[in-house]
Amino acid sequence: MKRKTRPLARILSIRNRLTRRYRLFELRSDFIDEEIAVKKARGNGTCRTIAICNQKGGVGKTVTAINLSARLAAGGFRTLLIDLDPQGHSGLGLGLDIDRLEHSVYDVLVNGRYSAREAIIPLRSNLEILPSNIDLASAELELARFKKRERRLKRVIEGLRESYDYIVIDCPPSVGILTVNALVASQIAIVPVTPSRLPIQSLSRVTEVLEALKESLLLDITVFYLITLFDRRPKEARSRRENLEQTHGQHLLKTVVRNNTRLDTATRKGLPIFDYDRDCPGSQDYAALAEEIIALESGQDRGADRRILE
Repeated sequence: MKRKTRPLARILSIRNRLTRRYRLFELRSDFIDEEIAVKKARGNGTCRTIAICNQKGGVGKTVTAINLSARLAAGGFRTLLIDLDPQGHSGLGLGLDIDRLEHSVYDVLVNGRYSAREAIIPLRSNLEILPSNIDLASAELELARFKKRERRLKRVIEGLRESYDYIVIDCPPSVGILTVNALVASQIAIVPVTPSRLPIQSLSRVTEVLEALKESLLLDITVFYLITLFDRRPKEARSRRENLEQTHGQHLLKTVVRNNTRLDTATRKGLPIFDYDRDCPGSQDYAALAEEIIALESGQDRGADRRILE
């Protein structure tokens, strides 16, 4: 009996699927090598805190916080995600019912009734969250009565550092006392920015505020910018990306997160993108971002080209 030849479309589909899996395997292999290098360089008990901040909403701040945290955790790093946004979107994006929280970051940071360990919720292997909800909306006013109010989160984190390799903070879309607390507690700030006119115009104001805070509070923090929601087709988007490269140089991360609707869909379903669709562009881009963050610490070359995976 003669064997049927598979249609060309079927063959191409199998080839493309195998190619994507091989590339993800390469990403994972590099990720493990960098993880080992970082842990050897650090020794035990060293934790890095990363604030994801921008006063402009809709730039992928929470999506970045969720998926960077999930990827670091998947790589074997003990990771804590702190949600400092009263909207509680990081918790929602990881499947929590934030209206039924027993304790939240508000109870730890503002009224001090509970310790951080009492409020932290384990989500999966190596990933935990200190969640938020609408209770935190009054924090800006309530924290005003405290001395050294800008350092309250730093004191909370100091008691947690030995338990984590990375702490990622999702800041609210403003530069108020909550975001200042996050910056004071962090060694790295990542500012997501989309290559469109208004976000780029507001970026200069964000940069001015960050530099003023660094000077007035003597912060030892390095600021990086991350291009998100990137669509290479419009000519304006490409030219604005080039402008960001010229303006921010080495402070612009090599990774570029492409515009991918599956990222928003995954967040609405309460899943990291790696659980929802591990082969999509969003999954590849956030895997690349995690690699780059690790490379910053291991001293490896981040590469000369922007990390836009085809």
